[in-house]
Amino acid sequence: MNKKIFLPFFALIVFFLFLFNLLIFASDKTGSDSAKKETQKEVEILKEKIASKVAELRRQNFQAFSGKIVEIKKGEIEIKDYNEEKKKVFTDDLLTKYYLIKDNQKKEINFSDLKKDDYIIVSGILTDKGISANMIFVDEKYLVDFGKIVEKDKNEYWLKVVTLTNETISLDIETFTKQWLLNIKSLELERTGFSKIKEGDMIHFVAKDKKNENNRFSAQKIVVIPQEYFLK
Repeated sequence: MNKKIFLPFFALIVFFLFLFNLLIFASDKTGSDSAKKETQKEVEILKEKIASKVAELRRQNFQAFSGKIVEIKKGEIEIKDYNEEKKKVFTDDLLTKYYLIKDNQKKEINFSDLKKDDYIIVSGILTDKGISANMIFVDEKYLVDFGKIVEKDKNEYWLKVVTLTNETISLDIETFTKQWLLNIKSLELERTGFSKIKEGDMIHFVAKDKKNENNRFSAQKIVVIPQEYFLK
């Protein structure tokens, strides 16, 4: 989390509003029309500066984070990102909106619909304590990785893959899985089928966590590089 020390966002707003009210008070106490017009002009300039500063602060501190929910309670969520770092997410009954992303559709949901282990994307204002969430999206978690095929099941249509970080996972090849194979002569990608994939081939894949079995993923897209390519 960003550890930089900065003046609290709302303290700055209060300060600007104090100056704003001070100028209005001065305007009321000024007798001449010319002086009033000059003060009103200063008020308008200050209003523009306040709006600009507020927008700048929001841009600086507005960020997005993602991770899996590890703890959830009223008004507060704790998530763990891909680096295993935990972050606090603070919610508000009136200000925070919740959405479910599924099959490329967005549906509004409630805080009560959130569950432990849900994968969420949070957008909001970053503070020294955590993230004040404006919007929370419950999304399906995708895995993008590269590894070597060490086992192939011709009956159940799955592949066992060892990634470059020595993690062993199972990839289910579905009817909708887009399968590509590198032509080692032309070095172009060609559509392929499960039957042409071999143990020992390298594979780059995009997969979706089924959330019902450990290290079991549903392959969305795969690109297979035949082992013969590395023997040339």
